[in-house]
Amino acid sequence: MNIAKVTLRNVIVISLVVLSTAPAHSQVKKYGIKSGIVTFEQDMKMGGKFFQKSKHIVYFDDYGMKECKETFENEVLTESFFSNGKDLVKVIHEQKTAYFSGPASAGTELKVDWSEVSEKDKKAGIAKKLGSKTVAGRICDAYEYKQSSSAMVYAGWNGICLFSDVTGGGMQTIAQAVKLEENAKVPPEKFEVPKGYTTKSAF
Repeated sequence: MNIAKVTLRNVIVISLVVLSTAPAHSQVKKYGIKSGIVTFEQDMKMGGKFFQKSKHIVYFDDYGMKECKETFENEVLTESFFSNGKDLVKVIHEQKTAYFSGPASAGTELKVDWSEVSEKDKKAGIAKKLGSKTVAGRICDAYEYKQSSSAMVYAGWNGICLFSDVTGGGMQTIAQAVKLEENAKVPPEKFEVPKGYTTKSAF
C-alpha cells in the first residue's frame, strides 16, 4: 500500500468537508486578483513523525474561474486537477488519461473567505476566526474549522488559500505557499487536456 497516496486521499476528503458545508454562491470573481501562480511546499506527518515532503503549484486565471493544481513527486509532475470554468478534470500523467469529474462550480481550491463560512458553524463554534498570519509576504486572514476528529486551519489573501494545516486520523498535512506571482500570464493549456491523452468519466 502506498501510504503517501492514502494519506493524500484522506486529506482531500477532510478538506472537502469544508467545501461542502460552505454556502453555495454563483461566483463571478472568486479571487481579488485576475491571475496568479502559487508554489507550495507540503509536509505530511503520521503519528507526529514526518514522512513525506512534496510540492504543488496552483495556477488561476479569470479571477479564479479557471484553476489548475499540479502535484509533483520527486520533482516529477504526476497529477493535474483543473477547472476550465465548466468541468472539473483530473489528469493522471503516467496513465495519459483525463477523468471528467463533474461541474466546476467551486473550482479546485478552497476560497478563504470568513464571510462565506456558514453562520450555523460560526455559532456552534465549529468555525473560529483567528488572527492574521503572514505567508509568502502577504498578510492573510486565518480561521480554524473543527469537525468530529478533524481540525483544519486555513489562511488566505484576496480569497486565495496560501496556508492549510489539516489534521485527522492520526495524520497531519501542512501546505504553505513559498512563492506567489500576482497577475501572472498563465498558459491556457493549463486548463486543457493534454494532446494525445485519453478522456474518461470518473463516474
